[in-house]
Amino acid sequence: MTKIKLLDKEAVNKIAAGEVIERPASVVKELIENSIDSGAARILVEVAEGGKGLVRVTDDGCGMDREDAALAFEKHATSKISGADDLERISTLGFRGEALSSIASVASTVDIATKVRSEELGVSGTHIRIDDGKITDVGEVFCPAGTTIEVRDLFRNVPARRKYLRSRRAELARIVDVVTSYAVINHHISFELFSGNKTLFKSVRSESWNDPILRILGSNVARNLIPIEAESKLISVTGVVGKQTVTRSSPDWIMTYVNGRSVRSRALSRAVTEAYRTLIPTGRHPIAVISLQIDPSMVDVNVHPAKMEVRFLREVELAEMLTELISLALQKAEEKESAPRQMKALQETELGVSEVDGEADDAVAVHGPAAPAGPIGPMAEGSSSGAETQRTLPLTSGRGRLDLDLEGAPLPGGLRVLGQALKLYIVAEGPEGLVLVDQHAAAERIRYEMLAKKHASGTISQELISPVTVELSPKEQVMLEDWGEVLGDMGFEIPPFGGNAYNVRSVPAIGRRLESPEAVHDVLRDLFALGKVGTEATARDEILKLLACRGSIKAGHEMTWKEMHDLLRELSICENPKTCPHGRPTTVTISSVQLEKLFGRR
Repeated sequence: MTKIKLLDKEAVNKIAAGEVIERPASVVKELIENSIDSGAARILVEVAEGGKGLVRVTDDGCGMDREDAALAFEKHATSKISGADDLERISTLGFRGEALSSIASVASTVDIATKVRSEELGVSGTHIRIDDGKITDVGEVFCPAGTTIEVRDLFRNVPARRKYLRSRRAELARIVDVVTSYAVINHHISFELFSGNKTLFKSVRSESWNDPILRILGSNVARNLIPIEAESKLISVTGVVGKQTVTRSSPDWIMTYVNGRSVRSRALSRAVTEAYRTLIPTGRHPIAVISLQIDPSMVDVNVHPAKMEVRFLREVELAEMLTELISLALQKAEEKESAPRQMKALQETELGVSEVDGEADDAVAVHGPAAPAGPIGPMAEGSSSGAETQRTLPLTSGRGRLDLDLEGAPLPGGLRVLGQALKLYIVAEGPEGLVLVDQHAAAERIRYEMLAKKHASGTISQELISPVTVELSPKEQVMLEDWGEVLGDMGFEIPPFGGNAYNVRSVPAIGRRLESPEAVHDVLRDLFALGKVGTEATARDEILKLLACRGSIKAGHEMTWKEMHDLLRELSICENPKTCPHGRPTTVTISSVQLEKLFGRR
């Protein structure tokens, strides 16, 4: 008896649909793309239960007659292409004829009401109802020109897929992402997004993408954007990029479009990042909205089921062009801004006004030689020890003298600080040999346990002397609502302040690192990127870890003797001093035996 069997049509459709429709946001994406292709000037998106209960998309596009409306739900039925050759020159967002059939296969009910734009006033449109993938009703309906598609109970008949959907607000945040992404590139179309009776996003038709960007990212970002534009025979590039002073903690706001399609492209993202490589700190990411209009024969949009990824025929050349274009735009913007500053400085000099920095650097460089190093180390000729060389360092402040007094002072466990290596590791000597301490991991552990104790005692919140205002994108507003209760428990108080602005009144007590709008915004973005994880207790622990990381000494920080001593002393009294909150080791010991083996002494 044969073991291999052909699957029935229903099973095949559900499997195929799962490749195209992964979650409610996928439904919204496919329906919005159909609306854009139809020539719509207005697109309205309504959802309930994060899109799991309802997705309704209404447009004023060209509409369909009864025959086309019924055929549109057949698999691989499309008006966009007519043969395989057309795949080489795709100019529309949709082209496979899979979206509507896939949606119908995984939804409980799909209703469509559509009317051809050219029909006379008073002429009825077409209504089609599909239950569990099968057409159950075709009739007439009075409706405006355009199309409304309503999808209910997504994945009700595919419980395995529905089980793995995230919370209502998390799915809603993904929908907001889709709508705002298409609103930016299609600024000639007005978009509205409702969840229940609440307006989450609204844009108006405009000549440029300034309006949607202003509504999504806020005025502070919008006024710090630089336009870019270039054109060749095969490609044209338009967009806006953020000045180097406006960055994000994640790469979410590098948005790339190819022929009007929102896509993920490592090549394009790397090209954008490369232009900022020497301009912004490590760990920060630029803001960029890049639109490419390219010969369809040079790009393959048929490599991903959801058409989210593309491949370019001349990828390296394209990436280099984009990097050069952004670099030039940033350079010109900097030159334009620096000219007034230089003129002011020149005028002050001519008037006899000059700034003198009377404060010398008060940190003693305990980790470097004071004289050129010899063949075996930093010992100068005639010196009896490296320590003597260190003691010749100039003392420029009281703190410097205190640092030097601490050199060699004992610590708990018999440790003795020797210095700092690579601006990352504290080097100490202990009873068992050399001890290397990761300064960031150690600081994280100390701050994590301190914050946990403050939370347990109800003293974690710190009211700001002057509340700060942050502007949140529509997606961030949804996520803030999702995290609201947990954030309040962890010391945040962030009430709405009108529009997309929120007033930050209280924050967790981690020092001055959370007293600026940028710092608060970065922490919120990092939290939202985590997504809600497990129980509330787990979510709180993730927040503690994030706050501990945010408030800790970073790699690259040049530490004084006092800072190193204080850090090791505080680490020694931690409950779990061996690892940071994320599980990385805080210390590594190299025993005297290991050292002797390394030098061939045994």
